[in-house]
Amino acid sequence: MKYFAMALVAASVSLVACNKDEAPDTQRPVITVTSPASDHLDKEPGEAMSLAALLTDNVDLLNAKIDIHKAGDHSHRISGEGWEWAKVYTISGKEFNLTENINIPADADTGKYHITFEATDRAGNTATPVVIELHID
Repeated sequence: MKYFAMALVAASVSLVACNKDEAPDTQRPVITVTSPASDHLDKEPGEAMSLAALLTDNVDLLNAKIDIHKAGDHSHRISGEGWEWAKVYTISGKEFNLTENINIPADADTGKYHITFEATDRAGNTATPVVIELHID
């Protein structure tokens, strides 16, 4: 019984030591778009485009997303109009190079689109989205 009590105390001490109040991760991931090099891109239906971004976080990344949709008024999205493309990536680590080559369909509606880059870390912090203007003419 004496050994059981000692083992119980030792286990309790180790649990308390492991549950120290660590500061929660409240820092947002950061998105640095590297392609296109500007905040504006002009393309034609049927053309390809390369997108790339460096995603960084102080602890651990969880996922990223690229979303392409027709730009609207202040509501931002117009459902059912234009060409849309989206992809979610499951990632990890403090740094991730996101690259994607996308072919714009030959029958894509012309007009103004938004390319949005997003990222989330394991603590649930979300990066400030980066929006690139895409004009399909």
